[in-house]
Amino acid sequence: MIDKVTAIVADIDGTLVNKGESIMPITKEALEELHRRGVLLGLSTGRKINSGMFQRAKDWGLSFDFDIIIGMNGGQLWDKDHKEIASYYLLEPEVMKEIIARMAPLNLNAMIYEGDYMVTLHFDDMIHASMKRNHIDVIVTDGDTDRLCVAPNYNVLFRFDPERTEEVAAFAKTIDCDRYHGIMTSPGIIEFMNPRVNKGMALHKYSERSGIPIEEIMAFGDMDNDKEMLREAGWGVCLANGSDISKSMADDITEYPCTEDGMGRYLVKHVL
Repeated sequence: MIDKVTAIVADIDGTLVNKGESIMPITKEALEELHRRGVLLGLSTGRKINSGMFQRAKDWGLSFDFDIIIGMNGGQLWDKDHKEIASYYLLEPEVMKEIIARMAPLNLNAMIYEGDYMVTLHFDDMIHASMKRNHIDVIVTDGDTDRLCVAPNYNVLFRFDPERTEEVAAFAKTIDCDRYHGIMTSPGIIEFMNPRVNKGMALHKYSERSGIPIEEIMAFGDMDNDKEMLREAGWGVCLANGSDISKSMADDITEYPCTEDGMGRYLVKHVL
């Protein structure tokens, strides 16, 4: 355990909140107490930083606003002392088109985030669930892939039945290159982005511009897209429900999964 905890950042789904975005009571009270003690608190997510993201604390019934937000798996960074949202290593439109074309044999539904909207090829139950979960509207292109590729973007996402995870992951590895790679961010979602983008990179960017040594930053996560953040943080903690690769890169693993208040119990035992 690190000697001094100045800031804590956490992934959202499967880490900070359960599926459906309910925050567990011990986690909620632990965050309130950490805030009272002056610890900076933040989110680190694959979602885009938009107006809805700044409402998350209120949605979860917290009495404070977050100090740090890492979005798009490290492609975006915001903190309370730098109001602008910094962007890193976007995919160019021609690269996005190539990704969609090369993934076409799997017949998956592609989507991007654009402003405060999702833009997707087709409307289905998974897109509908994402709309509700993220509090975001959707633009449906009726299969027009060019509409998804009109401007540089952080990533291209594909949603699918979680039972196809191994199949999709294996196929994605065959098209990885120095311009993009795919990473599973939750069961049934694979995201393609610039290989230089990850949450660990954004954590270093935050450390540099805030002056907070990365050795004083604690991070919590669970999925493959959290692994670099858990490795680079001063103390990285993977949830018990996390992926094997994220567990292998973490400094510690919680005793309990997210559904049993794993993050909150860990904070109470080891930080508070």
